Amino acid sequence: MSKTATLLPAKTPATTRERFVAMTAKLMSRRGYAATGLNEIVEKSGAPKGSLYYFFPKGKEQLAEAAVDWSAECFSHTLDEAIERTGSAADAVQALSVQFAIWLEESAFRDGSPLTIVAVETGAFSEPLRLACQRGYQSAVDALADKLRRDGKSAKDASDLALWAIASLEGAIILARTQHSAEPLRRIGKLLQKALV
Repeated sequence: MSKTATLLPAKTPATTRERFVAMTAKLMSRRGYAATGLNEIVEKSGAPKGSLYYFFPKGKEQLAEAAVDWSAECFSHTLDEAIERTGSAADAVQALSVQFAIWLEESAFRDGSPLTIVAVETGAFSEPLRLACQRGYQSAVDALADKLRRDGKSAKDASDLALWAIASLEGAIILARTQHSAEPLRRIGKLLQKALV
């Protein structure tokens, strides 16, 4: 996993649409949905403003949904890399906690998990965004549960443990940002590593 000062892995957007999506994800991971404006997204993405509504004719909510989906894909990719590198679900979760701790420290605890921020902020009033967050979380839980099954856990235990692990990591990110300390992530990572063996 590459080090970068965001909870989103470094990936150079190849198209104008990807530039809008990646910048939206980055800004939402720092400020949330409401405080992320379209003018700032356009300015910081460097993409032409006229193309924003070409790609996202329904506006900000549609763009934010794409950004949440993209963030979830980044998380899944990071999880897959950790599983491949470490060889076990337990070690992968611990490696993720360490990587997230590094990313938070590099951002001076300004960045968080885009899914968590958007889910908490918009889940009660935006069905498309709630569903995008739900898809993202479920994708991570499913990927981790699959690895836990391959590591020898029963289907039920794998599903329960994966849900617990993802929820714990997300909660630890919130605590780390609140405390301006990566210690919650590092501690949760070690606890999960022991419990998932």
